[in-house]
Amino acid sequence: MDGKKEFREIKIDGCRKIGEGSHGVVYQTAPDMLVKVYREGVTLDTIHKEQALSRWAFVKGVPTAIPFDVVRVGEQYGTVFELLNATSASEYIAESPDHLEWFIEQSVRLMKQVHGIEVEPGELPDMKQQTYAWLEKIRPQFSAAHYETIRRILDSVPDRHTLLHADFHLKNIMICGDELMLIDMETLCTGDPVFELATVYNSYREFPSIDPAAAQFLGIDVETAARICDRTFELYTASSSVPEVMNTARLLGGIRIIDFMGRHAEHPASSHVIECCLRDMKMLLEQMKG
Repeated sequence: MDGKKEFREIKIDGCRKIGEGSHGVVYQTAPDMLVKVYREGVTLDTIHKEQALSRWAFVKGVPTAIPFDVVRVGEQYGTVFELLNATSASEYIAESPDHLEWFIEQSVRLMKQVHGIEVEPGELPDMKQQTYAWLEKIRPQFSAAHYETIRRILDSVPDRHTLLHADFHLKNIMICGDELMLIDMETLCTGDPVFELATVYNSYREFPSIDPAAAQFLGIDVETAARICDRTFELYTASSSVPEVMNTARLLGGIRIIDFMGRHAEHPASSHVIECCLRDMKMLLEQMKG
């Protein structure tokens, strides 16, 4: 014997793909079971850390699935999660478009539930500090005036230890009965909720404006994506500050996109996405001057 642990093997042929993150792809293999298939190169240590993070989130009060097994899917590793009678949010909206408003209201409620959890300093990555680092890396892409404006806005974001999912969109939300649950905890971090809203803007507005296929990936059209984004901001802020909050979220989200695509230059759309995102950010900065 070579001392290596043998893992149960499962197949995902014909299974629905319901989510995708930087570490892997999530499939629904049965009505009560999800499997996250990790990309090549993701180590067992990384997988075990992510599993521990999911359990930690559940204990903290995040409605999420609990991982209970590591498996083999071909040459790759996978994690099995159990969710009873679960439907992906994208499938739910496709099948029940007249329930879109209900879904948005419930998703904002879920978001606020997550944001009601405070985390000990240093327990998770700090999104504001990460954003400072990303901004410095892409600083040459902006004029001095634009950089100073972005920096000033980032400085003004409150320092908080609020729990953030940081990838809050349809593909990471499951519906179990009349309750919503989050999956894919690999991006958990802390910070002001505006950073969460930045990921909402990226998912439903910025990416679909660059390529409508981004909305199709979520299982919706561009108009529905825009509706989800705008109503989420309205319901979350519940005040006349929506334009100001959205502008801040757009800039913070843009920083994240540009850094991410810059680190994935091998992606065929990398240069195009960066170019479009820079254009949109600079146009917004000029509008804000007026």
